[in-house]
Amino acid sequence: MARAQRLLISIALVGATLSALHRAPLDDGFPISTYPMFASRRGTQVELEYALGVTARGQTRSLPASFSGSSEVLQAASIYFDAVHAGGKRLAPLCQAVAAEVAADPDLADIVAVRIVHASHESLALLLRDVRDVEHLRWGCAVTR
Repeated sequence: MARAQRLLISIALVGATLSALHRAPLDDGFPISTYPMFASRRGTQVELEYALGVTARGQTRSLPASFSGSSEVLQAASIYFDAVHAGGKRLAPLCQAVAAEVAADPDLADIVAVRIVHASHESLALLLRDVRDVEHLRWGCAVTR
């Protein structure tokens, strides 16, 4: 490739990259992304669905995402979300499946029940200090050993 061709290609690539500076921050598109997920302020309140283990004393503990049927955290979140929004016909079998996983795990011998909840949390407080805000019970079931 001739030097002139390499120079033209380099100028075109630099131009395409810099073109993102002249677009609105939320105007995401081909070929260069403006990364809109980082271009605007986001709220810190987060809504989630997940399972909790409950001890005989009523204390709750987070359960591994893999108990949902997927070891991938985002897929597990999607499984819980879909079940909560579908209602009892999906929640009951999911709760029983999670309870079976708990029953098979000797490290969770103190867990006697499973709760599937819809929750709203301040994300930084949850991640940094494990401070939970509001958890609404959507389904519960016993752990049978």
